[in-house]
Amino acid sequence: MRKDIGRLKIKTILFIISFKLKLYCKNLPLKITNYSTLIFILLLLSINSFCQTNVKKDVSNYLDKTIGEEILNINNGKIHIDPYNLKNTNNYYLNKNFVNGSVFYDNQLYENILVKYDIYKDELVKSFENNNTFGITLINEKTDYFLIDDKKFVNIDNKYKYLKAITGFFEEKYLGKNISLYIKHIKTAKETIIETTLYTEFKEYNNYQLLYNSKFTSVNTQKEILAIFPPLKKEIKEFYKKNKIQEETNPYQFKADLIKFIDNNL
Repeated sequence: MRKDIGRLKIKTILFIISFKLKLYCKNLPLKITNYSTLIFILLLLSINSFCQTNVKKDVSNYLDKTIGEEILNINNGKIHIDPYNLKNTNNYYLNKNFVNGSVFYDNQLYENILVKYDIYKDELVKSFENNNTFGITLINEKTDYFLIDDKKFVNIDNKYKYLKAITGFFEEKYLGKNISLYIKHIKTAKETIIETTLYTEFKEYNNYQLLYNSKFTSVNTQKEILAIFPPLKKEIKEFYKKNKIQEETNPYQFKADLIKFIDNNL
């Protein structure tokens, strides 16, 4: 009921703004033909005074569709080109195809858009007009975070302004009370020539970074972890022994469980 009332108010305000805006635009030196774009922009700016949060979200999403993708900030970037002939199926993306995700870009949240993460270049690519062939490489500095495949990637440079040795997009794997775990997905490239054709082979590995006392430290090995938490040496070694199979079969989840275990014992 409240949502319906909010939408009714939106329609009323929209009619008033539309009428006044058209009268105003007639006196402008530039000819404006797409009144709906300006109307919805003004509407979104003034919506706080009469609409609840869930209605605002609906209007924001509707605005993105109404004004057209071609003028959204998230379409400001360079054309993405796939220049590689792959030797095998292991490409340089987190996913080869565009998948549904969310991006916080240029101080605005964009939901339900098609994106893919270029791990090799550490860049986020957005589908152009929902096309699986053409994409736009977003500007890293304007990308605060994105969500894809139930993973959240944050721009470590934007989130933590202080001096650090790491940079780029990191998966935010575990956020704890005392410590947090970030994972850098990395892909290396190796080129080979087969019958005068150049092929590229990509291999992936992860770099685990621990945030503790406002400092990032590598935690790729047991030795590195023990050096950070000497008082928990016995407990950490015991954790490794009990979870040896998981460490071998699923090191990605093992590391997250280990950091959570340490966090609960600090």
